[in-house]
Amino acid sequence: MVLWGVGRVAATVFVVAVVGLVSGCTLLAPPAPTRTPAAATAATQDTEPIAQQLPNLLVAGQTIGTGELRVIDHEPIGNPVAEHPLTGAVRIVVRPDRGIEVRIRPDDAADTSLTGIDLMMTGKRHDGLPENIQDPSYFPVTSGAQSVDPDGELVLPLSVDQASFGDPTFLHSIEESPAGDARVFAAAAITWTLPSAFPGLKPVDHGVVTYAHGRVIRDGDVLAYYIPNPYDTIYMVSRRFGLTEAQLVWLNPELLTDSPDPELTIGVGVNLDPARR
Repeated sequence: MVLWGVGRVAATVFVVAVVGLVSGCTLLAPPAPTRTPAAATAATQDTEPIAQQLPNLLVAGQTIGTGELRVIDHEPIGNPVAEHPLTGAVRIVVRPDRGIEVRIRPDDAADTSLTGIDLMMTGKRHDGLPENIQDPSYFPVTSGAQSVDPDGELVLPLSVDQASFGDPTFLHSIEESPAGDARVFAAAAITWTLPSAFPGLKPVDHGVVTYAHGRVIRDGDVLAYYIPNPYDTIYMVSRRFGLTEAQLVWLNPELLTDSPDPELTIGVGVNLDPARR
């Protein structure tokens, strides 16, 4: 009985010692690492599609752009609509669903017909500033439902579903031409009132790296464009210039015109200057 009791006590002491040792190790072990907000943001950016990372600056009900639709110098066009063009004050307004609509107050209140006219919002400039190196995008204004509000403004919704329209300031003009005819006879340069999505953005060239070994074009001290080489990727090109992928695509919204997954094209330049967006 005595020997059995001693053995039982010894076993109990051994178990207690092991438990204490394990508990001690647990207490001494360093805490599990936690991600900082910046690291969490970077991880999200690495997994979230680029199009979904682009900023959306639109607030329902706001007027975000203005302009004046006026006749411009053009070659002779033998079409009646060119002889009696639609002109007037232009507003770009955010709809309740955060879509965009173009509103035009015609100079001639009786002239609200768009028959035979094509209106396009485009990245082409009519304000004398440098054009983007990317081919300008064109979005029809007259393809959707049209109406006239009680104040006499023509209301023309834009029917687009593109991530870059969260910041539409890459569209610089509205062009007017005969339906089916690319010859422009009137245009409005758009002045945007939206804040910059990336204030102070200034790419810096950190030198050639793998998958970003193309050519840089400068305009004085400004990094203007980058010409991709074969195998260059958006990820590595953006890193070369100290940008995120979303910032590089924001500078080049035309990359999203044909696909939600932007890709570089060999020899086709990409913009690096926010003023040329």
